Amino acid sequence: MATEFNLPGSSFEEVQKILKGYASAPDQASLDSLSKLVGLHKTIISRNNKFLTDVGLISGGMKKTATDLGKKLGRALDHKQAEDAQNYWKEAVQTNEKVAGLVTTVRIKGGMSEKDFSTHVLYVSGQSNTSGNKTGARCVVDVLVAAKLLVEENGKLVVSAAPTIDPPVEVDLSSGGAAPKREPANGNGNGTGNSAGGPAPAVTLPPIPATASLTPQIAINIQLHLPETENAEVYEKLFKALREHLLSPKE
Repeated sequence: MATEFNLPGSSFEEVQKILKGYASAPDQASLDSLSKLVGLHKTIISRNNKFLTDVGLISGGMKKTATDLGKKLGRALDHKQAEDAQNYWKEAVQTNEKVAGLVTTVRIKGGMSEKDFSTHVLYVSGQSNTSGNKTGARCVVDVLVAAKLLVEENGKLVVSAAPTIDPPVEVDLSSGGAAPKREPANGNGNGTGNSAGGPAPAVTLPPIPATASLTPQIAINIQLHLPETENAEVYEKLFKALREHLLSPKE
């Protein structure tokens, strides 16, 4: 099988240490200077460079430089900012289509054990079945878990479910948008406040003109408790008073 993607050459812990070194080293750092900085032999650093380049964390020729993403991730790791590190790992994985595509296999299978998935990573990478490449495959598994693209559930790795967030309610105040309707406190949904059992009419006043384009308009709902009477004149006087004093007030 041809090489599909490069595997790390170290454990996840060593890869993180190398990343922190690149993030704090000057641009175009040599392997010798990095070796002194992180306390790892330069051959250990070198065998991880192809993978780190593939996922967009370092770049360069014989001398490497951390990319902007690599510097952000290395700094987050150095300062133990777990949430930021998770987001940067996720961004790094998604820069490489073949590495990111490993998550699809887990989704299709409905979950895999860590051992089986690690074996699958090694196989599809196209690398030889050596102890060093087994370590690298396991490191890729740890990277996907660190990115929260995979999580462990009931002894298996499964695809992480994206958090569900209710979208915010937006009201266009400039166009006089109204707030969402709410059910009345009595819970019957008909606005009844009449002691006689009949629905009380809701009187809506005209909106108050806004003094600025972003000032909300106001609507006032009035509920009436009507007296129990068969005298129509009582109601006529009541509504006449409403019209005169609320709906069409005199200047």
